[in-house]
Amino acid sequence: MTDKAVVLDRVTVDTPGSREAFSIALSVAAGEFLVASGPTRAGKSLLLELCAGLARPQTGRVVVFGSDWTELSDSAREAMRLRIGMVLQQPGLLSNMTVYNNVALPLRYHRPSVGEAERHALVMARLDALGLTAVYERFPAQLTPGEARCAAMARAMMLEPDLLLLDDVAAGFDAGMIARVQAYLDACRRSRTLTILATLRAPSALLDRADRVVLLRGGRIDTVGPREAVIRDAGPAMKLYVT
Repeated sequence: MTDKAVVLDRVTVDTPGSREAFSIALSVAAGEFLVASGPTRAGKSLLLELCAGLARPQTGRVVVFGSDWTELSDSAREAMRLRIGMVLQQPGLLSNMTVYNNVALPLRYHRPSVGEAERHALVMARLDALGLTAVYERFPAQLTPGEARCAAMARAMMLEPDLLLLDDVAAGFDAGMIARVQAYLDACRRSRTLTILATLRAPSALLDRADRVVLLRGGRIDTVGPREAVIRDAGPAMKLYVT
């Protein structure tokens, strides 16, 4: 994991409503699983939005796979976004489509050459891995929050992205869902180089899979390192987010 998938080079962003601007320098190695945690308004979601090119820094650079977001042409930005899968706090499933059609949408739109039989097999394999086979014909309004988040994750992974961004990754998950997501992400990382940057609001068993944890507070890095080191070095208030 020597190559850098993401580099935030002295990035600052003005954040209305916050006393402090977001200011961070951080790099994520290719193939690394990094979890960001911390209190509300710490900058966790903004961190992901910067990596996805959805937010622009006031100063500094956000470099993803060697390219600075601000220097990319429109066509290059579109190509870069195809290398990134993202699940926001709101899963964003299309309400008029079934789970199956939501998950199949990236293939239909970006890989039209994939035939119906192959597309069906690819979609159902993702749904099965994430425990959604029984609900594939349901609409988003009929899903639990955890099921909706798993469906959004399946959709985000359909084009086999190189970078997966997961905001509030464990929201709505029961123990079974967490175990399935752990197994699914483990399998994806074994099969290829997948970089994962996830945020958590509270401790979760998913922290066991993290190569590093970064604790954010007030738009800045409080502590970063392997989980054991973060538990050792963080202050009592911040330690609550990893134990």
